[in-house]
Amino acid sequence: MKRSVEPDFKFDKDKFGEALMAAIGTRTVAQFSKDAEISYAYLSKYKNLREDKTPTPQTLKKIALVSQGPSYKELLEAAGYDSDKYEGDDISATMVNSEWSPMNTLLPTLCRTSFKWQFVSDGTAGAPLCAKIEGAPFESWYFIPVTKDNVTKEDILGILGSKEAEVISSDSKVTFLTAREDVFNQIKDIELNLISLRISVALVNKIDGLIGDEAYLKTSVEITARDEVYRLTDKGNDTITPLSL
Repeated sequence: MKRSVEPDFKFDKDKFGEALMAAIGTRTVAQFSKDAEISYAYLSKYKNLREDKTPTPQTLKKIALVSQGPSYKELLEAAGYDSDKYEGDDISATMVNSEWSPMNTLLPTLCRTSFKWQFVSDGTAGAPLCAKIEGAPFESWYFIPVTKDNVTKEDILGILGSKEAEVISSDSKVTFLTAREDVFNQIKDIELNLISLRISVALVNKIDGLIGDEAYLKTSVEITARDEVYRLTDKGNDTITPLSL
């Protein structure tokens, strides 16, 4: 079968192998293949320099969404494509459709923060995705995706009072994730004065798939300067942080 998109230059498997390893970062190939939703055997061929065919731009998008290093543009160039031809190619399309998962946004976002973190729950089986953050004023950080077009105070209370949310203790932080600015604004203005919990809402940037803004909701917990350090929008470190504490 003929490829729908042909590369612009000769494929250099050594160059692409280096870019792929940088994208994988501190993870194993097995974990990265799961995060990117790409076959482990397929990725292993490129990692071990045993594949001579150029990966498609669609595959490169998947890699870019969970990359710990190279951007989509850099991956295109490493694979032999003229990145200028894909300048208007919005990789966030994968993120906002039905296949999007919080991990697509959180992995690359957390890798650009200055604090150390580790996922302890991947959000499967109905439980909210959870991470432990070294030195944070809260014990656990939970992430809940928002799929509704309109969110009310009752919706938030309903989620927090659900059976799946029973694992969330008062000594935790909960962040709702949305790619819609109108929903972000709805949630950030909700007041939950009787809730003893740190609650925030984060807006996914449609350009790069990272968190572009995060705002705390008003609850009974006083947000301190120490809390402000542990935000998804922290850009205090341009280097890649490890996946372990």
